[in-house]
Amino acid sequence: MLAHFSSVKSLLEIEEAIAKLPSESRRQLVQDIPALCPDAFPADGWDAILRDSAPRPALTSQLDKLDARYSQKPEDFLTLNDKSLRSKK
Repeated sequence: MLAHFSSVKSLLEIEEAIAKLPSESRRQLVQDIPALCPDAFPADGWDAILRDSAPRPALTSQLDKLDARYSQKPEDFLTLNDKSLRSKK
């Protein structure tokens, strides 16, 4: 699998390389990503984040702004679903 990534230089190239992987290799990559990027995936995953009740006013403000924008113009936001993922292949 790593041969596909030997000369990858940008996020777009990574996405293209992933799209070229056989289906089973893509599934394995999805399972391996937390181990490959441990700083981005806490050991206990989202549970730790969701249990943390620390206030995050800046994040709350940003999410409120996004909610307001989405309420006004939902068509400006991308929809991610099985159909949209299949069309990238």
